[in-house]
Amino acid sequence: MASLTELFQFLDSPNPSARHLALQNLLGHTPKSSPNRKIFVPSSFAPTTSGQTANGAGTNGGLLPEKRKVGQEEDELKVKALKDLMVLCRDQAAIAHDALSALINLSDTLAVARHLVDAEFMIWIVSYTSYTTSPLSPLTSMLLSNITSHTSLVSSLTNLTIPLVPLPKSKHFPPYFLPASASSSSTIHPDFRDPSYGPVNAEVGQEDERDIEAIRALVQAFEDGAAEGVTEGKGKRKGDCHFLASVFANISMAPATRQLLLVPRPPFPQPSSAEPSEEDEPLLSKIVVFTEHSDTIRRGGALGCIKNCAMDRGSMGWLLASEHDRVRLPSDPTRKVKGVDVLPWVLSPLMGPEEYDDDEMEKLPPTLQFLPPTKERERDTVLRMMCIEILLLLSTTFTGREALRNRGAYYVVREAHKVEKDQQIINSIERLVGLLQRDEGHDTKADQVEELVKVAPKEEDEEDEEDDMDVVEV
Repeated sequence: MASLTELFQFLDSPNPSARHLALQNLLGHTPKSSPNRKIFVPSSFAPTTSGQTANGAGTNGGLLPEKRKVGQEEDELKVKALKDLMVLCRDQAAIAHDALSALINLSDTLAVARHLVDAEFMIWIVSYTSYTTSPLSPLTSMLLSNITSHTSLVSSLTNLTIPLVPLPKSKHFPPYFLPASASSSSTIHPDFRDPSYGPVNAEVGQEDERDIEAIRALVQAFEDGAAEGVTEGKGKRKGDCHFLASVFANISMAPATRQLLLVPRPPFPQPSSAEPSEEDEPLLSKIVVFTEHSDTIRRGGALGCIKNCAMDRGSMGWLLASEHDRVRLPSDPTRKVKGVDVLPWVLSPLMGPEEYDDDEMEKLPPTLQFLPPTKERERDTVLRMMCIEILLLLSTTFTGREALRNRGAYYVVREAHKVEKDQQIINSIERLVGLLQRDEGHDTKADQVEELVKVAPKEEDEEDEEDDMDVVEV
């Protein structure tokens, strides 16, 4: 073991070959199954690598130095090694790949992860993940997923902002640059000019650097990562960033951070302070559309976000609002904004090639009507169960049960029940059917979601006025 820790001294060597060779020999000892993994893991008393975390909190932590002497030198060696690995993440691609792999393996434990959330590293890792020319963004997405899996560290991301330079007239994608994404493995925007070295690029309308919320940048990267050609290296960006789905699922677990996905935002990269418009929509709207993506991680993260939000009564209005309905904004009740409309995205994974009667078909959301005979039902048992659990959570309010009844949820789960093999899912479907098919009494009708606002049906020649909206009363 002593010989392994001796390799730590080469992690910050000026010789790239020495750095890489030391890292290659250490990487195999970072997985959880390795008996030598403890050489990297500091004690819970070890102070973190810098004086401030990404959320602005102090990071000395643990016991005062004078009160902890046993193992102090050993802890300092381990913390120094972690700090060197963080620096190596910006090194040449091969070295950065191994450094990120090591941190991904180690960050499943809080004793390591708490050392990774200093402000400089978090700003870099978010910027690198979000920028389009970052080939290792799938790995940085995994690392962010591990970091946010620790509840106490979620705020290090949700409170974070990163620098962005708009290039609105650029002919290259994207029309902005994230200067903090600098790395030996990525390239800068071809139209960006660093003001510290010369005049800004007036031809592309280069604007001053401004801060943008980290979570918005990551959602945009997640959306771009699913664009056509990305997997083949021909799309909008170099990495698919599937594991960002887990990051969003982790964020949506807590009510305080869940709201970041539900508050309406202007199109990226406009600042959140921009004048509100009808185009504003919650970040969750960009995530839920991947419940039937080919990647299991992306599907699971999207469903996880919906399920976590469905546990919260305050989120119910956002989830139930259909395409034409609106939600009364809690912070400004006079403003009615777009919801997420999750029902089509939750019902679709439960649907197969079965046919419905015409009257049943008319009740289904328009996107689920007349599906092709090649339509496949979700194969993953866990994800099918999540879909049923979401519907059960939505059924905890009268407004939710009525929404499910009026939009054909019963017909979908009826057909799913016919072919389901998993007994737990069968039991859950039968419980859901019991809720949807029962008679509603005075007591059960009392629980309504007042935040949900429904657009009254209009004739074609009527003007589309916001005043025609009324709170749903059923």
